[in-house]
Amino acid sequence: MKMIFHVLSIPLYPTSKEITVCPFTQKVYKFCKSMTERGHTVFHYGHPDSEVVCTKHFSVISRETYDKTYGNQTWREYHNQNIQNSAHDEFNDNAAKLIKQNKQTHNDFVFAFWGIGHRNCLEKLVNDFILVEPSIGYDSACGQYRVFETYAQMHKLQFKIHDSGTGCFTDAVIPPGFYLDDFEFKKEKQDYILYLGRMIDAKGLQIAQDLSIASKTPIKFVGPQNQENSLNKNNPLAEYIHTVSYEERKSLLANAKALILPPLYMEPCGWAMIEAFFSGTPVISTDWGGPSEYIKQGVTGYRCRSLNEFYHALKNIHKINPQDCRDYAEQNFHINKAATAYENYCQHILDIRQYGFGFVKESCNFLVPEV
Repeated sequence: MKMIFHVLSIPLYPTSKEITVCPFTQKVYKFCKSMTERGHTVFHYGHPDSEVVCTKHFSVISRETYDKTYGNQTWREYHNQNIQNSAHDEFNDNAAKLIKQNKQTHNDFVFAFWGIGHRNCLEKLVNDFILVEPSIGYDSACGQYRVFETYAQMHKLQFKIHDSGTGCFTDAVIPPGFYLDDFEFKKEKQDYILYLGRMIDAKGLQIAQDLSIASKTPIKFVGPQNQENSLNKNNPLAEYIHTVSYEERKSLLANAKALILPPLYMEPCGWAMIEAFFSGTPVISTDWGGPSEYIKQGVTGYRCRSLNEFYHALKNIHKINPQDCRDYAEQNFHINKAATAYENYCQHILDIRQYGFGFVKESCNFLVPEV
């Protein structure tokens, strides 16, 4: 069954494969491309400079408003995520009007990847569209139907959304999907460890620095260097690199002996972790949130709870086979698997809306894939 998707992009950036600083932008890009390739109708609403595979793109924010809000920053800078500004207001107002004009059927889906940042738009559409909040990677939700990337994040938000902590039959977990050709695979690694992400204390910057110092291993900190943090930069083995291009990111991931992902908070997923797997690079992380679900201990990386464990994980990183990381990523995070899961999820929503919970059909595509 072919479906109609109205996809809201992120007001902070144009949608493009090249814009690596924002995982939400990458989620929009990959969803639009994969669903268009499968023959669905995909309308994309976003910045006029967006470069995205879709049925049709609609610009919903002017360059004048965008530049006035975010100044002369390039996409390599981490933009202020305040959603109470003129850029979000204009984006949401224009998107709501255009989505109403472009409505095709009574079963059109609206996918809001920015969640509460799109609330003002969704409130205008709630009675006429099926509103899905996919790939939730933050601590709030406002969509009718919600999709998470890990069970850790789903359970966390279910306790916030439902006071009793009860489950919801239309909440689902769909791991992120990636295109295999987007990565460079290397078995032979260079002598450095890689930190890749936002340059904020909550991401565990100091743990990564302390690991480099204790193990006498060079480390590359790659991320928006315009963010404030309290990282002690007294490490002569550390290199600080501003947000890199798509091709540079591929190379850094493929050549690193390990990716260091030590968040202090409950990481909703950890996209860099999965990108590392595709590159044949093991991951060393703290042991909660997304990494606790997706790192196979001693096979694709190590989950740690002390600097001593981080140190010995790195000391033993050579025992992990890069091909095992790559194979694991292909089997679990390929774009085709994610796209199929979203198709099944949307059909599940249509069935629930038509028949209620208590229906039985002749066949079933499980939302949770068989092992």
